[in-house]
Amino acid sequence: MSAKRKVAWQQFSNEIQATYVKRGLLKSDKIEATFQNWQIVYDFFTMPIGAVVAIYTRIRTPFVVKSDFKFRISKKNFLNKVAEKFRDSDVTTGDSRIDDIFVIQSNSAEKVKNLLSDEKIKALLLGKADLDFEVSHGYSGIGRQFPNNGDGLSLVVLYESRDKDRLMLIYNLFGEILTSLLEASDIDDAPNHIKL
Repeated sequence: MSAKRKVAWQQFSNEIQATYVKRGLLKSDKIEATFQNWQIVYDFFTMPIGAVVAIYTRIRTPFVVKSDFKFRISKKNFLNKVAEKFRDSDVTTGDSRIDDIFVIQSNSAEKVKNLLSDEKIKALLLGKADLDFEVSHGYSGIGRQFPNNGDGLSLVVLYESRDKDRLMLIYNLFGEILTSLLEASDIDDAPNHIKL
């Protein structure tokens, strides 16, 4: 872990009264934060892309699922614009600020529109609109998996995050999404003790 990243993560960890965990050479350090009864874990993972190794910032929250609702919200880029033509699960919200920037997939158009009608969630998503990121629940993929077939909320960003304001924005985004999912009875407020 770079010295600048370590300092920024330790400062952010202190700010939200989280635990900064040093994990040695083979695993990235991580932050273990809490929001109500849920654990929010920040860490990094790397993935080779040709001759280059890409660094991803990953944030995950395991929870107990009470419904089959799932969603994926990705920043539009060239690849997912091409793939959009072959998918049938894309959803538009009717809000051009969201629809022009993000690709939204879900098994329930009504539920995802309700989630994204929340002005706080919308503002937090738009606050990250300059980054290539994906936030999802119920979809598998690179960096999004949970141990023991668990489920939860994940956000993956292609870059090394050292910005405390962005880290706080993600924390707040997770808090708002978790609250919305709980209010809609899609998740339980009991903690899920999956070890990340």
